[in-house]
Amino acid sequence: MELLGHKLVGSGNEKVLVMHNWVGDSTSYDPLLPYLDVENFTYLFIDLRGYGRSKDWRGTYSVDEVCTDAMKLVNFLGWDNFHVIGHSMCGLVAQKIALDNSGRVKSVIAITPVPACGSPAPKEVMDFLTSVALDNDDNAVECVNLLTGRRYANVFAQKMVRDWRSCSTSEARLGYLDMFSNTDFSAAVKGLTTSMLVLYGEHDFEGTEAILRNTFLNWYPNAQMECCKASGHYPMQETPVNLASSIEKFLLSHCKVMVK
Repeated sequence: MELLGHKLVGSGNEKVLVMHNWVGDSTSYDPLLPYLDVENFTYLFIDLRGYGRSKDWRGTYSVDEVCTDAMKLVNFLGWDNFHVIGHSMCGLVAQKIALDNSGRVKSVIAITPVPACGSPAPKEVMDFLTSVALDNDDNAVECVNLLTGRRYANVFAQKMVRDWRSCSTSEARLGYLDMFSNTDFSAAVKGLTTSMLVLYGEHDFEGTEAILRNTFLNWYPNAQMECCKASGHYPMQETPVNLASSIEKFLLSHCKVMVK
């Protein structure tokens, strides 16, 4: 059976599926690893098709394909119930997994996520993002700077872009750009009772908080929001200690069994 590339961290009874963003593979979570509770939790960090350990695996790059790939791995591991974490574009995927597997998903943490309505944009924005997905490193650096409030020296964005180019293919980047821009299953999720924590960055792109409030908090009766202070769009790299604490505080409150 062909399975997505992945890494398991921890040996706890509480299982957590973790999915990455558009500009990085599962290693984007590496700064978080020293601060995770590996006794009570088992974290499954996956690489989507075209990224990281799955870089040579091609596909259609649709939300349904990502969900199918992720669930095939979850089922292979024998996980009956689990939590889901999705960052940015995979916040979209996390909602779809919860929708399709509501009896198995204990909770969802959506980190600076794309809502279930997708993130459509005007042509000039799509042209910019397409250039970012291909080979325009200057625009890619500008994209990272926009999403982090222009608070860092360029070396931060430059490293992000170098890592991005090395860990993913342009075909996958273009495919997933179409996925998170044009997917819309928002009508189906309204009223979904899965508990959700929606994390937004204090210095993320202007207007992000309002968009998330008008979508997640309107659609999901058990959703709550929390600000990642001192962070932009990438809290796992910008403020890893704070993010790990927010994640595990929420997960511990949604465990069905008592942890150690």
